[in-house]
Amino acid sequence: MTTTSLRGKRMQPWLAVLVLLGALGALSACSGESRGDLAARTSVGDKTEQINPGGVRGLNYSPDAIYSYYVTGPRGMNGGGPNISPAGKNRPSGGGAERCCIGIPQPWKPDTQLHIEWERDRKPFDYKDRSGLAVLTATVTVPEYGPDTYGFWAIFLPGDRVKVMVMDGNANGHNSVRTKPADDDPFIVQGVRDEALTQQALKRFQQ
Repeated sequence: MTTTSLRGKRMQPWLAVLVLLGALGALSACSGESRGDLAARTSVGDKTEQINPGGVRGLNYSPDAIYSYYVTGPRGMNGGGPNISPAGKNRPSGGGAERCCIGIPQPWKPDTQLHIEWERDRKPFDYKDRSGLAVLTATVTVPEYGPDTYGFWAIFLPGDRVKVMVMDGNANGHNSVRTKPADDDPFIVQGVRDEALTQQALKRFQQ
């Protein structure tokens, strides 16, 4: 075989680069999803679920001020809510303010549990006496919600109790923000005082 025939069978370097670039472009074009679409999805085993963004709101039926609250959990359900004043006479406080954002997975899955941490003050207007300040924690279960969601809610009740839910418009008995949760609501959880976090919060007010 002559040198000329070998050159004829060998691909020129510049042509090889063009072929490679073309192949990469074709692969990227094959995907019908944008980066935003991909960012909104997460793999669970061999399946893919949608994560919908939502705001975080709260209702306060208790006489305590809620300075802050945060939830953490699986499937992107992490976020915090705004502070909420003590409840007024015969009406809860909150509901108007919203903080962005939290991920709301679709579909809902049974026994989805979150960790919630909140800072409350039973003497919010007494700047010399901080004995009513405490940080509470609880593990809560998210009630069932439908495919159309309208944000994540934390509902604070007297006696350091709390409930979380995703508003979905159908109010299946466990996700309505229009009525106060009944005392026997199975999704209400008792908060537990975290002494270490409480001391950290007290130091912040002393500075």
